[in-house]
Amino acid sequence: MAALEDVYQYRLLIGKSASGAGLTIDEIDHLVELEARFAASEADQRAADGRRFSRQRVDLTGVMRGGKLNDTVTVAELAPGGVVCRSAPYAEPGDAVELVIEDEATCCSYRFKAKVLWLREEHEGDDFVVGLELVGTPLMIHYGQKQTSEPMFTRIAA
Repeated sequence: MAALEDVYQYRLLIGKSASGAGLTIDEIDHLVELEARFAASEADQRAADGRRFSRQRVDLTGVMRGGKLNDTVTVAELAPGGVVCRSAPYAEPGDAVELVIEDEATCCSYRFKAKVLWLREEHEGDDFVVGLELVGTPLMIHYGQKQTSEPMFTRIAA
């Protein structure tokens, strides 16, 4: 989950800067550190889309929402500029979506605004691989400690 937190921090700092609020010296140092961590390799720069950041391979579960979409996806690659999702639903390039990734270990929900850049069939059927461009400032919701599976009255009665 370190890559997820790094991407969230990067997008948050870029959003703050774009809003005109400005960054402190410590925030600028942190931003430079994050950019160095995701620095594009020569292969990334030679890619057809000329990536600015290298992608990190991850295996996270998320939900892609927007319009009529509300589907579980597998986040396979993550970078400060975008995300690659597998087992995704069909979405038109240009569609605005929200990608929600839950981190149960920290009881946090990361929410990223994104735009569908590309789509290709994963295999025969309804599954697609979708490339998302992250846009705007993300949101993190800390929802507290995980609730026990037993109802409260069961624990009291015991």
